[in-house]
Amino acid sequence: MKKIITILLLFGAFGYSQAQAQYILGASYEVRSDEPTTGFGLHFQNNFTVIPMLLDVGFRFQTSFYNESYSFEAESITFERDDTSYDFGLSVIATAGIGLIAPYAGVGIGYEVFDRESTLITAGAEVIDPDGSDSGLYYYGAVGAGISAIPFFRPFVEYRYRGISGSDFMPSSYGTWAFGLQLRF
Repeated sequence: MKKIITILLLFGAFGYSQAQAQYILGASYEVRSDEPTTGFGLHFQNNFTVIPMLLDVGFRFQTSFYNESYSFEAESITFERDDTSYDFGLSVIATAGIGLIAPYAGVGIGYEVFDRESTLITAGAEVIDPDGSDSGLYYYGAVGAGISAIPFFRPFVEYRYRGISGSDFMPSSYGTWAFGLQLRF
């Protein structure tokens, strides 16, 4: 009986120590299916243990930045385009602890701003094509997995599917792959 009580006390103490909030800071290289296609992201997450050593639920604030420039030249015509996109989002993430792998899934909402500037130069005269900018709310779902072999660092891969509402200029939906590293403290 003493062994069982000792084991339960140790498990309870370990579970209590794990029930404290855990903060996560992450950085990622991101590739999405629409222009601009490459960028980087940052996120801050606050996890709370629901079931010790098995299930965490967290709130994540994330932001991403994308910028790409395109240029085309033929004889006396030059066309240049600069696309910039940045967004901010808030989500709820559930993470399962399964050995060294920590799969997770979540849903969230956010806001994206998209700017496009195009320039057409013909025979020495510059003509600016005013493509302008657009912004809109988006919703997204995320699935991913982290490898927790090192205590404070977790490499991760994530896929996010986004749908944009109320936009004529931005794509209505696209997918994003994120490859990164999380610092857990």
